[in-house]
Amino acid sequence: MKNRWTSFRHHSRSISNEISNESGNVLAYILIAVVLFGALGFALSRQTRNAGTAELDAARLEFFASEVIGYSVHAKSVIDQMLITGSSINDLDFTVPGDSDFNIHPHGNKVYHPQGGGLDAKRLDEDITVSKEPEEPGWYMTSSMNVEWSESGASDVVLTAYQINKPLCALLNKKITGSEDIPALSGQMKDYFIDTGANNDLSVSACAACEGYSALCVSNSNGDAFGFYSVLTAR
Repeated sequence: MKNRWTSFRHHSRSISNEISNESGNVLAYILIAVVLFGALGFALSRQTRNAGTAELDAARLEFFASEVIGYSVHAKSVIDQMLITGSSINDLDFTVPGDSDFNIHPHGNKVYHPQGGGLDAKRLDEDITVSKEPEEPGWYMTSSMNVEWSESGASDVVLTAYQINKPLCALLNKKITGSEDIPALSGQMKDYFIDTGANNDLSVSACAACEGYSALCVSNSNGDAFGFYSVLTAR
């Protein structure tokens, strides 16, 4: 009887050990499965996140393109209204808020003053600007240049989103011309679009591919600085 009981205890201990070993193996498999599932989930979530980021970037680029075009259209309507109500192109004052003489009377011909044209002095978002030329990126307006394909040889009013990035420039041109090609100016953009009182004229010799376009995105001759110009009113 004693031997049989001892044998039974040994046998039960053996079964218990086998069950314990099997349980340990199952637990190990479960842990491995959890780790693998977690790794797979992380990889999938990262792929989804990356795809979402790409889509978001494209959406943001579309938003900025619409914003640039929209602001140009709005600026044109402001200038048109000022000319209808008595201002002349030669009278237009492009002084912006923060300049020392912004609040010095009279204000009627000031494009950005609430008592003049009332145009918002918008800033370009840093996400769409690249600084390659001496002047700061931003919106600039000038009436010190002539666009050769405008109605006369007199000065025209031109608004420029100066030193935007290349992807935005390409997208703007695709919306206007159907192509992402970016024409290059002869020299620096600042010599055309930053108001100096004696800007370079926008001529066919300066940019043959620009001919006929009242709005287009161009680069400097180096191809590393970009700007979207819009003729607000032509003479």
